[in-house]
Amino acid sequence: MKIVKIVRDLYSEVKPKYEKLSEETSATIRRITESNNWFYASRIKTIESFALKIETGRVDTPNAMEDFFACTLVVPTLSDIEKAEEIVLEHFDIAYRRPENDSQTNKLASSFAFDDLRMYVKRRPLDSGRQPELDGMLFEVQIKTVLQHAWSVATHDMIYKSDTVNWPLERIAFQVKAMLEHAEIAIAEAGRLADSSAVAKRDKKTIEILSLIECINSTWAKEKIPADIKRLAENIRNILVACNLQVADFSNIIHMERKRVGLLPADISPYAFFVQALARNTEVDLEKKLKKFNKQRIVIHSGMDLPEWMRSENSKVINLG
Repeated sequence: MKIVKIVRDLYSEVKPKYEKLSEETSATIRRITESNNWFYASRIKTIESFALKIETGRVDTPNAMEDFFACTLVVPTLSDIEKAEEIVLEHFDIAYRRPENDSQTNKLASSFAFDDLRMYVKRRPLDSGRQPELDGMLFEVQIKTVLQHAWSVATHDMIYKSDTVNWPLERIAFQVKAMLEHAEIAIAEAGRLADSSAVAKRDKKTIEILSLIECINSTWAKEKIPADIKRLAENIRNILVACNLQVADFSNIIHMERKRVGLLPADISPYAFFVQALARNTEVDLEKKLKKFNKQRIVIHSGMDLPEWMRSENSKVINLG
């Protein structure tokens, strides 16, 4: 593309400042994204993109183009966007945003055009006074969900950067966007949708895991239970099923072991104590049941009070030592 000298000179004049802004801003926003397990991406306009944007006639001040430098925060779901916006405003001053109001849109109900949140913010003067030439520089911060970002990456060149116009391709791209928007809403509103009579059901496994979670919470102090208590309950249920025991047997097995040792050991996990309780319960006869295990295996370690037979070589037992 032929770019006239005045545009090339203008680009060369402003690019170094935006490169400094990008380096400083990216360091700040990366800290935000890393601390929240979000994703960050950024870019500076190429000279060709810069020239084409000027030719739209929508840029009043080419040397202060609102998106010469732009970055994107990618958050898990729609419900995280508000939090991300608040955090950005803790570090930068807002000039304006698009859309102006989250409750209003200029789109038709039948339209699924690009409408992700874009914030146009300014760099604040630093307390150190460093690089004052960057003060007040405007740049764009897009906040997207994972699905929104995936769609943008997958279809951006198809829709915006092309050497032709292809109605079917664009049609397909926006059909996909409509499906993803539906998925976004379902994810964001999953809690309320789960109460709908159409899906408010429970299978046998769910009921049993919920029962185990309740028993675990009533037996161990909160600090002794992992954050992923669902996984713990699933691991325990798998062993109970392999032993041909009922979930209702769990409480009694734990009660019998507590009675035997006199307390709940503070130095082993609920899973380890459960396995120990199984091994010590003569009514269960774990040694015999292990022989009938299929894919299920049991994990033990030296911190557990186990009968000697469990320390013997056994393909159904993983001994951590």
